[in-house]
Amino acid sequence: MKPKAAPSAPRKPAVKAAAAGTDADFDLNHFLPHKLSVLSRLTQDLLAATLGRSGMTVAQWRVYVCLSAQGPCHLNGIAEFTRLPQSSLSRSIAQMAERGLVQNARDENDRRIARIELTEQGRAHLARLTAEIQASCDSVFAMDDEKASRLFHRTIDELVARLNERVHGAS
Repeated sequence: MKPKAAPSAPRKPAVKAAAAGTDADFDLNHFLPHKLSVLSRLTQDLLAATLGRSGMTVAQWRVYVCLSAQGPCHLNGIAEFTRLPQSSLSRSIAQMAERGLVQNARDENDRRIARIELTEQGRAHLARLTAEIQASCDSVFAMDDEKASRLFHRTIDELVARLNERVHGAS
């Protein structure tokens, strides 16, 4: 028996759009920003599903990534890195602390200030989770042709750099 093919996204009819005073066919499904938006949303859904199997949220993953990259951080530093609202961030950190994945450590220079850091259990969990996420992403994004893969990544990097320059200017 043949396995069923995954349902494809329904094809939307071309949208009529006025371009420079003329009617032009505009097919949203061929509009690159739309495609990138769909890709981003689906990638986030894949990430959320993978994290969910381990009882984690995307917000908690962002905390993990921050603490792994930056080391122990104040709540404000984590908020800036993750772009999460303080209320959501505090809740995520509290849930992670309950599971023994992070802990509060007092700042050496100012004992009144708490810094959040990964525990050994948190580091081990992060390593397992990273491997699961990598496997999930590889199952979708892996390319058989190494040259095509390098070109794809180079193109993505170039687009990110161009957009960053356009939106944020030279740094």
